[in-house]
Amino acid sequence: MGGKQAATASAAEFLNDMAAVAADAPATDAKYWKVRVETVNGDDGEMRTTTYFDRAGRVWTVDEDGTVHEPPAGEEGKVKNWPVGKRWLTWPELDKLPTDAKALAERFPKDAQSRFRQLVIMLEDSPASPELRSALFEVLADTPGMELAGKVKDSKGRPGVAIDTTQKATFTGGPGKDVTYWTTDRYIVDPDTGLLLESTHKIRGQDIPADRYTWQEVGPADQIG
Repeated sequence: MGGKQAATASAAEFLNDMAAVAADAPATDAKYWKVRVETVNGDDGEMRTTTYFDRAGRVWTVDEDGTVHEPPAGEEGKVKNWPVGKRWLTWPELDKLPTDAKALAERFPKDAQSRFRQLVIMLEDSPASPELRSALFEVLADTPGMELAGKVKDSKGRPGVAIDTTQKATFTGGPGKDVTYWTTDRYIVDPDTGLLLESTHKIRGQDIPADRYTWQEVGPADQIG
């Protein structure tokens, strides 16, 4: 892969390093995939969500008090949670994706912003295999618009390396009322594991606090709860 508009050399180099780290991670045969995330935004305040996915594509949620919400039976209980191109996939469908970076890139949007968003969602919390996760990092390294911000700590004090991206967005409020603004997103990665620790989304020039997603636990689990 390659291109004149790839991520800046420092960002691309770091992401390719993370591809190597991801490839060396152990595979899992666990029954479930656990995601525990803390979300802070202006609309909902602060929330903590724990979700379990199984290999059939079903999803459980667990409240902070330990209450477990089981999925409906049959196809209704299956949730397509991860975007790849025009499709949203379940865990078993992830295992059917190519793990060659060039072939995998063909599945994602050509538009850099759309491709970046989908890749990040996959890397945040999907149960991608080590081989697939490695290929995702390689595709991300070849995506324009990222800069390496260096060593930082997330909101929980965990050390990581930050990647920043700035994007132009337009809000349509009606005829003649379109508003164009710029957003800055930061993604903090644990360089030892390749896991995403935290992401923030900030509208430039506004005093509104950044939306924050802190990934407290992402990985295999043998049981729910």
